Amino acid sequence: MNVKKQMFQIIGAIFFGNFGSSVFSFATSLYILQRTGSALGMGLSLIISPIVTLLLTPYIGYVVDSFNHKRILIFSQLTTIVALTVFGFLLIKYSKYYFVELIVLLIFLKIADSLLQNTLQSSVTQLVPKENFQQLNSIVQSSNSLATVVSPLVGAALFSIIPFGYFAFFEVISEIVTLCFIFLMTFGTQPSGIVYEHISESFISGLQFMRKSSMILIVSLFVAGINFFMAAMNVGLPYLQIHVLKLSTQQYGLTESSVAIGMVLGGIIFQLFKRQFSVPNAFCFMIMFAVIFSFLGIPIFYNIGSSATTIFYCFVNLLLGCLIIFINTPLIAYFQTEVPVEYQGRVFSIQSTITSLLIPIGTVIYGVLFDLISGTWIFLGSGIILALISLVAVIRILKNKGDLNPLKLENGYTIFWAE
Repeated sequence: MNVKKQMFQIIGAIFFGNFGSSVFSFATSLYILQRTGSALGMGLSLIISPIVTLLLTPYIGYVVDSFNHKRILIFSQLTTIVALTVFGFLLIKYSKYYFVELIVLLIFLKIADSLLQNTLQSSVTQLVPKENFQQLNSIVQSSNSLATVVSPLVGAALFSIIPFGYFAFFEVISEIVTLCFIFLMTFGTQPSGIVYEHISESFISGLQFMRKSSMILIVSLFVAGINFFMAAMNVGLPYLQIHVLKLSTQQYGLTESSVAIGMVLGGIIFQLFKRQFSVPNAFCFMIMFAVIFSFLGIPIFYNIGSSATTIFYCFVNLLLGCLIIFINTPLIAYFQTEVPVEYQGRVFSIQSTITSLLIPIGTVIYGVLFDLISGTWIFLGSGIILALISLVAVIRILKNKGDLNPLKLENGYTIFWAE
């Protein structure tokens, strides 16, 4: 197996798939806002993803663990291409029914996207050797971050010159490129999973597996908590920077893009270490993340001007983005290494569902808190709690070294799931 060629094909598939989806998603938000003039219409389109994710969880895990991975990937891409093509033609011809067409399309895209992400996540053991897991995961995250930075720029430029219906065809091209990369990938032998008579039986067995594995359960609960606290950034930073500190939209956009740029730089720096980071390492990086996180509300106390405030948030977000790579990469590799292949589809699907549910819950709670309490104390309190949770996790892991086998502690892996 040519590992470098294989990794290039995996990264190419993920980048173009994510880039096309991000451009289309950006254009969709603008289009709904333009047509309705209401945030409610855009909000309705945004809740589709967590709802579909919740309903699909038992089915996605069952499919990924029961069928050939390459065929699943090809099927999900073909479904996406057909759905987008039909939508594009329908929207051009029957534009007055755009909202119904868009909702149906988003459901199809979410199903295909869930299949693609969970299958690729579960296929790493078939695609590259174990010693390349962390390297691949760090490059993939940097690639996704690059797509996140570039896609709004491309989306905004295209939105001003082409009708929205043609964005569907733009993503079709991107998905075809992704499909070509998938065809070129070489998959190893996929172990035969346990055959379940009912999907519910399969799903319950996945939950039981997670419950019986103390390490996987610890990491899973930790991941759930992290995604809850990350809502403080998603809600608090826009509120503080625009409404409290009165930064311009351009300055806010610059600070937001710094997170993605930091993740790109983090991926590059990660490659320079030439080592495998352990489970405790990931939690230690999380403590560092929590400490920096605690300082996000500092500019409220000091009137340092909009330019200095922008520089402060750009620098801090750059550091946080870099640290996310050092947290995510070893954590992702743990599940890929330690969860048996026949269970990976269900475990990743359950993780994705937990994330999808806790992010909106955290968003609502922090939305209320930022209306009632100063952002300085919210970030400080959340950072301290996050650091304490991470410290407890490190202590618990070090007390249960045996659960990390067959990997040794200094060469361990784990997952920080963030969709």
